[in-house]
Parts: sequence; C-alpha cells; structure tokens
Amino acid sequence: MQWLTYLIRTPLGRAALCLLALLGGASGRAGSCVGTACVVAGPRLLSVDSGRSVILNTLIEGLLGGGNLSATALDWNAVAQADVRLDTFLNLLQARVSAASVQDALNTQITAATLFEVAAQAAQADGNVAAASALNLLAARVGGLSGTLRLGELLQLSFPPGAFTDARLNLLNLVLGGAQLFNTRNAVTTGTTPITLTGVSVDLSALGLGLGTVTPTVQAFVQVIEPPVYVCGPQGAEFHTAAVRVKLDVNLGNLNVGVPAAGLTLTLTRLNLYLEVAQAAGTIGLIDAVADAVTLSATPGVAKLGLGTIPDATFFNRTVADPFTALTPAIIGTTQISVSLPLVGSQSVNLDVNARGLASGTPGPGSLTFSGPYPQTQTVSSGAVGVTSLVTSLVDSLTLSLTVSAGQSILSGLQTVLNAAISNALAPVTSTLKLVLRPVLVAVLNAAVDQVLTLLGIRIGEAVLTVTGVNTVCTVTGRVYSDQQPDGTPDPGETWPGPTVTVNALRGGRVVGTVSVPAGSGAYSLSVPENTDALLLSTSPTSLTPTAPGGFVFVNPPTGQVTLSVPPGATSVPDQNFGLFAGDRLTTLVFRDDGRDAVINGVPVSGVPHDVLRQLSELPVAGLTLTAQGSGGTRSATTDQTGAATLYLPLGWTGVTLSAGIVPARDALTGLRVDSAVVLATDPLGSGLSPAPLPTPAGTVRAAQLGLTGRPALSPNNAASTEAPATLTYTHQLEPGTLGTLTLSATGPYPVSVAVDRDCDGTISAAERSAGPTLTVDGRWPRDASGRLRACAAETTVTVPPTATPGTTGVTTTTATLNWALRPVTDSAQATDTTTVIPGATISKTVQNLTRQEGPAASVGARPQDTLRYCLNVQNTTPNPITGAVISDTVPGPTQYVSGSLTLNGLPVSDIADTDAAEITAGTVTYRLGTLPPGATARACFDVTVP
Repeated sequence: MQWLTYLIRTPLGRAALCLLALLGGASGRAGSCVGTACVVAGPRLLSVDSGRSVILNTLIEGLLGGGNLSATALDWNAVAQADVRLDTFLNLLQARVSAASVQDALNTQITAATLFEVAAQAAQADGNVAAASALNLLAARVGGLSGTLRLGELLQLSFPPGAFTDARLNLLNLVLGGAQLFNTRNAVTTGTTPITLTGVSVDLSALGLGLGTVTPTVQAFVQVIEPPVYVCGPQGAEFHTAAVRVKLDVNLGNLNVGVPAAGLTLTLTRLNLYLEVAQAAGTIGLIDAVADAVTLSATPGVAKLGLGTIPDATFFNRTVADPFTALTPAIIGTTQISVSLPLVGSQSVNLDVNARGLASGTPGPGSLTFSGPYPQTQTVSSGAVGVTSLVTSLVDSLTLSLTVSAGQSILSGLQTVLNAAISNALAPVTSTLKLVLRPVLVAVLNAAVDQVLTLLGIRIGEAVLTVTGVNTVCTVTGRVYSDQQPDGTPDPGETWPGPTVTVNALRGGRVVGTVSVPAGSGAYSLSVPENTDALLLSTSPTSLTPTAPGGFVFVNPPTGQVTLSVPPGATSVPDQNFGLFAGDRLTTLVFRDDGRDAVINGVPVSGVPHDVLRQLSELPVAGLTLTAQGSGGTRSATTDQTGAATLYLPLGWTGVTLSAGIVPARDALTGLRVDSAVVLATDPLGSGLSPAPLPTPAGTVRAAQLGLTGRPALSPNNAASTEAPATLTYTHQLEPGTLGTLTLSATGPYPVSVAVDRDCDGTISAAERSAGPTLTVDGRWPRDASGRLRACAAETTVTVPPTATPGTTGVTTTTATLNWALRPVTDSAQATDTTTVIPGATISKTVQNLTRQEGPAASVGARPQDTLRYCLNVQNTTPNPITGAVISDTVPGPTQYVSGSLTLNGLPVSDIADTDAAEITAGTVTYRLGTLPPGATARACFDVTVP
C-alpha cells in the first residue's frame, strides 16, 4: 500500500489528508476503520534570517545545478510561513500539465520552474500574495534548467486530491523537497555552486599550544542520494528522511602549530571531510484516534565521516554504495625538518603531512509518544552518536605520515638519518594534530549541520519527528447496479451495464475521495477520511452534486447521495449501494387543489384553487392509486401520507399516459403539471386528464403535481305525501365540492323556494331564507377532518295549492350549480323531492236528542229542557298514519254544556285540562286523538241542555 509522502499540516490539528486509499479501490475489510497518523521525519523551518536566506539561495541553486537565486529573507519567510491547501495545489498541477487525473499529473515529468509556478498559483489561490510573489521570482530564476522531476516520487499519492479538504502543504518544504528530488534524479551536486559556511570559529587557546581563535573557510558540496519520504498511514507505515553526501573543503589558512616535542612547526593548509548520512527511518506505532495520540519508533540515520581524499567521480556517484572504500590519505599541511651527518653535511627537508581517518556511528532506535496539539515536534536521540562522538572517533582513527615534499633531492648518506628523524617526530606530530583537529572538526561539522543539513531535515545521531495530525480512515464498499424492478434492493442478477460512473466522498463541500465504477459487477471500494459527511454517485470525479448517467435515474438513494458519518475513532461505517433505473422517475404529488386557507406556524396562508400548484395550506391526498400505461405495460403506485407516489417508466415505452383512481361522482381533477408543462381541467369529468399523456421516458427525473377537488353533492332525495293545500319543507345536505360561485335552483309542478345555511351553523335563518339562491364559496367555508368542504343544510320549500287533485304526484328538482373559481369549469348536483297529494281524513258531526230518543242524525228537533248529545266522527281515509291528530268543537249557543259528559270512543274523560285526552275550556271542546292508522276511526261526544 502506498501513502501520501510529503509534509502536510492542518491548523485544526487533525490531518484530514490521512487517507488509506489505493488507485481504483482500497484495501481493508468492508466497512472497517483504521487510525492513521501523518508524520514528517525532520525539523520544520519556521523562520529565515538574512544569513540563512543566502545559504538557502546557494543550496537550492546548487541542488538544481543553476538558477542564480537572489531571494531575500522576506521572500523566504513568506514561503516558509505559507501553508496552502494540498488539494488546491494538486488540482492546479493537474490543470497545468493537462493530465486526465491527479495521479497522471504526479507521474508527469515537470521542470523545477513548473513546480515553483504551480506552488505560486496555490499560494495566490490561498490569498498569500507575498508567497506567490516570492515563488514566481524563484520560478523565473530557474526557468532555464532543462532537468525534470516526477513529483509522484515525493508526493506518492494514489488517491484523489480532495481527500485532503483541510490539509495544508508547507511551501518551503515543497521547494526543498522538490530541489532534493531534482538533485537526485538529475545527478547534480553543488560542485559548481558550493555553499560557503559562515561564522565558523573555534578558540584553541586552551590547548596550551600558543594558538588563539581560528576561523577556517569552509565550503560544502552537497548531493542528495535519496529524496525524503514522509507518510500519512496506519500502524506499521514507514517514513524516512533524505540520504545525503557532503564534501567539506576546509581551508585552515596556513595555520601554524608548534610541536615542541619534535622541535617542529606544522603549517596546516587544507583538509577535505567527507560526510554521508543515511536515511533516518521510522515506523508508526499504536494510534488512538479518539485520544488524538500516536506512538512512533525511529532510528536516526547511520553517519560516516572521512578525512582524506575520495575522487569526486566516486564520492558523488550514486551507484557507488560505499565510496569510503576509496578514501586515501591527503596532504593537510607541511613542516620542515633538519638533518645532518658528519662528513656528509646537513640539510633542511620539506615534509608533507598526510592524514586519513574514518569513523561511523550507528544510532539505536528510540520511541516517542505524541498527544497533540498538532503539528507537534519531538526528537529521538541515540545518545551514543552525535557530532562530537563522530569527530572523536574520526580523530582517534587518524593515521598520519610525513613524506618528503615533491621536488627535493636528499643528500647522499642522509636518507637513513632522515628516516629516523621522521620516525621520531611522527608520534608527537600525531598527538598534536589530533589535539588541534578535534575542536576544529567539531566546529566545522556543527556548522555544516546547522547551516545546511538542517534545511534538508537531516541531523547526525538524531531523528527529528513532526506529527501533523491523527485521523480515522474507513473503507466503504458497495455496489452500483441497474435496479430493474425497481425495488431499491440489489438482486443477484442486477449488475451495472455502464457507462463508467464515480462514487465521490464529500467533506465540508469538497471531494475527499473518489473511485471509478466501470461496467461490470458494479462493486466498488473507497476509503474515506474522518469527518466525511456525504457519499454520492456522479459522472465526474470532481462533482459535488449527484448526477445520474444518461438514460438513468436514481432509485436508492433517490437523490443519489447519502449522509455518511465518520467520527474520530470510528470502528466501522455502513456499506452503501447505489441503485439506478433505466428510464424516467415520475414523482407525483396529489393534493386537494381547492384553495384552502389555513394558519401555518402562526401565519395565515391563502390557497389558490384550481391552478395545479400546491400551496402549503392545501392538503395532500393519501391512498390514491396512480397508473401509468404505455406500450410495454402498466405500472402503478399509491400515494403515501404526504400525497406522493413514485412511478418508474422504462426506456423504450411509447404512448405513456397517467390515470388517477378517483371516484368520478365524488372528485374531479383540476389539472396535471409535469415539470413546467401544465394541462388544466376544462370540465369536471377529467377530459384530457384521465388518462393524461406523459413525456416519452428518456432517463429523466420528473416532478408532477396532480390537483384534485371535490364535486358538488346534494342529498338526500326526499318523498312525502300531503293533502291539499299544504306547504312542505324538504331538508338536504349540500357539499359545494370546491371554491367558486354556487347557485341553488329548483323546478317542479308547484311553487317552490330554496335556501342555504350560508354560515353552516346548522340553522337556516330568516335572513338566509331571504338572501337569494346565489352565494360565494371561498376559503372561509368550513371543512371536515379530511380537508373537504363540509356539507351544510339546504332546504327546498314546496307549496301544494288547494286545487291539487288527490292522487297526483309532483317531482321538484333542486339543482346546485357551481362555477369554479378562476377556471371556466361548471359542475352541478341535483336532488329530487317527490310530493304526493292524497285525500284528507273525514270528519262528520251528528246530534241525538237524548230526551226524545231521536237521532243520531245531522239534525233533530228540540224543546226547552231537552238534553242533546253532539258527536264528532273521524276516519283516516288516507294510506298513511295520521299522527298528532287534534279535533275541537264549540258548544252551540244558547245551549248549556252538561258537566262531566265528555267521552272519547265511548270512554269518559275529564272536563279539565289534565293528563287525559280531552278538556273543555271557555265553551270549546278539544280532543287529542294521537295516531290514527289508515282506516281507523274515532268518536268524540259531549252533552248540552236546551234552556
């Protein structure tokens, strides 16, 4: 597995870039999560002074093999303090080299000028004008260099750049890392532009040799053997610094050193030091993403230091694994020795001081624990290996020789004496030289480390580690499939026919991961970083919004996007499938398009009726079946509680129509709106609306609204019988159906009038009876729980004239005519009231002279003091029962009523008004007959006397 391999910094402490992703997929158990950490092996340069700016110019110029850089300390500080978005930099690089992907861009050979120019663009995009200006200056200076580098060796990315939504890339480290990579791949050393170290000074006065402060001139020649590698990865991921070779040319300026024990004076001239520092390597240990902690183990790089001479062709040859095998003694100074021999003479001989030394240090491993905030830097120190110990080992290993300088002839006979003198002087010379060289070499090597190697992230015997963040990365797997039913579930035979699509992970409005899914099984695997908040399917790896490929619509998830939660320390994430359907998705909202007024969240809302455009106040219609029919068959769906139903219409269907399963006698369609196309009702029967034509399926997500409203209803139909003359009032329940102008009318054989309970309070008032037959039904009309306009009372009053012939029947038709509000649609409802004229009940009166035993008859003769009995004879001759029948009669004057003589059907009843069925009051006799079934009779009698 490959990892991000460069310095990345996030100000929020959690390195969002730490993404375990592989090109074309990611490893790891499906849905599993792993902690990751981002580690930089080497220190971070936070500021640049004027002296270091000169060294930076020379160092980078030398690493690149040219460029004549002249950036100021202000320029370098601007670059050092510039942290840009990594994904911004990578996207700009992709655009600059016209690559198909970021991975291709990283694998493209680019010049150093291109690298600096893209870095400048990233700084500009981040609003850092000063850094952009400085980088553009650098780019202009190196524009003539022909060498190239492949940035993928430094930024070993095999995953999308957007994974690093919050990740920051330090531009000075990018410049230095790019220069080291360029140096490595183009076999460049700093031989043409050596770096002159400044301020090298060492006080030798304490040595007792009469020496003071020495200020040697030191030039450094640097070559990068291997570029640095930084890592964002899980436990076990490895990281390392660069490996370098440095040649130090130390000019001691003819430093004279006395050797009293040998009676000699040494003149130290120049010496060459050769330093090789191997990669400091380490491994990420235990990661606790919840605690934001990580443990690292690291071993500082092996260091070798040689004094002598190595041919440049060998030392700076990267193919030579160990150039120190070619280390030979070098002349580091001169001295003069005098020898004599009697009879031969005396001679002063110039000698070369030759020296060779070699030392190496192998540091041991160390362990560090980081707990934030990040970035956080710590140092692993071997303790046994450092500049001082390495120099001490080198000095202890020195081998010296004194040889006759070239161009001299030794007198005959003196050679033996000379050899003896040299042998006697060698030990004190060696001792003195070691005493002098130890502090000098320590000062020189410290200067080289502090002024040069530190800029490259390298130290001797130490590993400086910076953790830029701790993160959690989870692997999401799933399938993209063609859902043929569709039912939102991938069946075994449902694969992905193509074209290639991408699954993109989003965080904070940026793409943080993407994977391509070609035609085939549709399976995908994608690693997503901590705080990823969404996963979507699209046709572009950079898309922030879901997009179905041509001819397809999303089924599950219906938007093509799901919310994804990856908190710190997550252990797993759910797998996510994406189902698509080849055809149209028609989502239809069915609602009562009748202009309902309502108060929503305390705000009055007025609806507009019959426009097929739902307002918040208009209620949805649940449980309605919608059916689409086309050349390939039918598909149906039922609206849910929100009034919505979704139909999937396959590609290839033609002549597609939509029908709604309404009850035509009760409801009417007001229109159909499909996207921007609208068809409005022209009549209440749904002509042109059920079925209504739909567009030919083409892989389009369509939104439709279907308006529904009630139809007028007038019920019940009534029937009654009456004798003439009579006035009958028939009661109805009137449902307006929808808003508009309502007119109530009635026709029939008898005079008729109509009235409506306009305020729907359950009572038709006198004012309502006189208000006329027409009224306006508006949003204030009361409604029932379902949202329909409530039924209110209406009455039809029929007046049967006296001339009506018994046995005749008259039918009165009451019509409620509704003109829809805002639409030229008229609807109506009717109810009938049947009135049958029947014969009335018969009543006759007879009189009987009880005294004279005459009658009963219509009349009888009478004399004073005779007692007469009057009887009322009633018979129900109608086919219907008579209820509540009451009869009365007046005592004829001047007769006198006989107290206690009231009878009903032969039974006595009291005179007074009490609980029985008769009484006499003020000369009027009243009888309450109750109910008389058809054919029943009743006889009511009372007696009077003739005065």
